[in-house]
Amino acid sequence: MKFIHYLKRSLFALNALTILALFVSAYSYLVDPDLTLIPAFFGLAFLPIVIVNGGFLIFWSMSKPKYAAIVLASIVLTWGATKKHVNFWPSKNTMTEASFNVMSFNVRLFDLYNWGGNKQTRNEILAYLQEKNPPIICFQEFFNTNDPEYFNTLDTIVKSIDARNVHDHYTAVLHYGKNKFGIATFSKYPILHKEQVPLDTAANNAAIFTDVLVNKDTVRIFNIHLASIYISGIEKDLSKHIESNDQDGQIKDVKRISDRIAGGFRRRANQAEVIKKYIDDSPYPVVVCGDINDTPGSYAYNLLSDGLNDAFCEKGFIGLGSTYIGMVPGLRIDFILVDPRLSVDAFYTEQISLSDHRPIIASLSVLKE
Repeated sequence: MKFIHYLKRSLFALNALTILALFVSAYSYLVDPDLTLIPAFFGLAFLPIVIVNGGFLIFWSMSKPKYAAIVLASIVLTWGATKKHVNFWPSKNTMTEASFNVMSFNVRLFDLYNWGGNKQTRNEILAYLQEKNPPIICFQEFFNTNDPEYFNTLDTIVKSIDARNVHDHYTAVLHYGKNKFGIATFSKYPILHKEQVPLDTAANNAAIFTDVLVNKDTVRIFNIHLASIYISGIEKDLSKHIESNDQDGQIKDVKRISDRIAGGFRRRANQAEVIKKYIDDSPYPVVVCGDINDTPGSYAYNLLSDGLNDAFCEKGFIGLGSTYIGMVPGLRIDFILVDPRLSVDAFYTEQISLSDHRPIIASLSVLKE
């Protein structure tokens, strides 16, 4: 009996640490990564931490109800953070004739380098766009070229869908100006104004905004792509070092990954602060679309979403709503954030695998005063 008593005490001590981790991760968005990075790392692990505490809740419910009450209270107090990651209740579609769709899609350069092992990916993406034919599309990791070896992505899309007005911006131009990489916003509606948000583009990050005339209302569409961490090469090195049992190599790889993640937190926070000023200065209702490479528990997300509605939280289907399907699947890092002067009538996370990101679509309408 003493062994069981001490075992439960030890387990509750461990649970106390996971509860502390839960609170740090749930409120990590309050701490600027430039001040300290510890909360940011906890925030990245929010969902696993919630799951561990859920396991403790089930265990204590069967063996020690008073401990279960403590865990349950902790989960309730951090419920707001959980709701940003997971939808628990079905949402009613409220689309009307006034609704218009906005798509955000990181297309991974239309699989230019055949990462997916399917040479037809670009054609499949085009077929998908023709099927959905949204009036506004925000692409990240957009690729265009004048090289006859490839098709001209921009011209091909314009000929294929109704959204034929274009605002494109490129952060890298290669092969004597033939190949261009960046972001692009396509609109069926007239474009009244185009502008670039000045960001550090050393890692091909970018942000633009486009004023479009939706019927008689002007809406400002932000298209953003924040700092990536570029760890795929390091992950391959780590895998090789694990296979060869090279422990020194493994330690170096883990440190390199940690440094890359830390640098990403800081850069995205700084980029979000710049973009937020432009959002706040907008004379028109705004829609912020893009790949922010951060989770809903991050400082960058919460800065950008302040005063806006997350379309997934408003109208997403039941479930996790993950948009990233790369090496660390399950993350929701692509967002459509909507001005309160606009109604979120529906939201969809598209279940297709044509990139390492899933496209997301929000149906919106302008609220009349």
